[in-house]
Amino acid sequence: MSKRLFKSVYLPHAPEHVWEAITDPHALAEWLMPSDFKPELDHEFTFRADPQWGCGAGITECRVLELEPERKLTISWRHAPDKKGRQHPPMRVEFSLIPVGEGTRLNLEQTGLEGQPKLMLFLMNIGWGYMLKRLLPKVIANVRDGDDGPRFEPGAIPLAKRTYKVKTVPSTHAY
Repeated sequence: MSKRLFKSVYLPHAPEHVWEAITDPHALAEWLMPSDFKPELDHEFTFRADPQWGCGAGITECRVLELEPERKLTISWRHAPDKKGRQHPPMRVEFSLIPVGEGTRLNLEQTGLEGQPKLMLFLMNIGWGYMLKRLLPKVIANVRDGDDGPRFEPGAIPLAKRTYKVKTVPSTHAY
């Protein structure tokens, strides 16, 4: 049986606002990590943060596997090799958005966890819960309706209050 991590949160925001928060690179930088993400099928990108305990080199190699605007985003997720050159197999992270009344049910499912260290599984479980319940709602609150659709306004979570450090992150990554 394959291992998986599943989180589900109700967000009192329209799916298009939730979608903006999970696909805008500046929004991602505030609630998740800085990246060079683009909402394009097969786009390869990295999430980057300074190396820190429990997160290795701070680099996560990703690729957009599925993209259904305002419905589903699936990405491959693979931590860069550690200092000894070891690298675990890629995982999949799927975000599903389900309209519920005036809001959205956001489901996150992470699969391919076989071979991941138990400590990493524990940290991912806590981390995803914290980000989806505490940080993502703050970011969605900064999504505004514009003439060309919802747009994220940076500044929901100041850099000093984020869960990562970015002294060594390249300028190509939004933060």
